[in-house]
Amino acid sequence: MEYEPISRFLQTNHNSRSKAALSKQLEAAFSCKGTEIRKCINALRSRGVPICSCADGYFYSDNAEDISKTVKQLHSRISKIEQAKDGLEQIILAERRTKDAEKN
Repeated sequence: MEYEPISRFLQTNHNSRSKAALSKQLEAAFSCKGTEIRKCINALRSRGVPICSCADGYFYSDNAEDISKTVKQLHSRISKIEQAKDGLEQIILAERRTKDAEKN
């Protein structure tokens, strides 16, 4: 999937928080799945394209406050993913300890 058409679409049609587009809207507009939309948004952001998001969807914004809110939201998601990873790793460690104890 090409990334630039989505960037242009958001910049032209969804260029403020009040005009945010849900993933479903983008999926319909570009005939693709949500996973492809998220991958595209991630790639564009990684290239420095100011695509922001909120509960109402994705939108293009060069407003520092919008960008900061999106960065804060991403930090929160990173933290929650880290916690989930840590919880799963604890299970692995507990299993290893149990196996080690059974060997001894």
